[in-house]
Amino acid sequence: MQAQTTSGQTQFAGHAVESGRLAGCEAMLPEAADLQEDRERRRIEFRASLLRARASQARMESREIGKHALRQLSAGFMERRPARMMADLAGAQ
Repeated sequence: MQAQTTSGQTQFAGHAVESGRLAGCEAMLPEAADLQEDRERRRIEFRASLLRARASQARMESREIGKHALRQLSAGFMERRPARMMADLAGAQ
């Protein structure tokens, strides 16, 4: 199978081969394509959520968040972050 790769994909594959994670660049192509698809999907989802938020704000549906609510939101995020990172790492292997 012939596949066009970007310079970033080639560089990423080279690092994986050098580190011993992969036997060769051919083995890297499917993984690189999967990673690129996942990155693109997340980028599209983020852009869509940003557009929804802007539209909501334009319709005056937004609300003020005080310092206390912001601290609670931040604390909840910091509590969930390690578990989310471990789940992402487990899914990547």
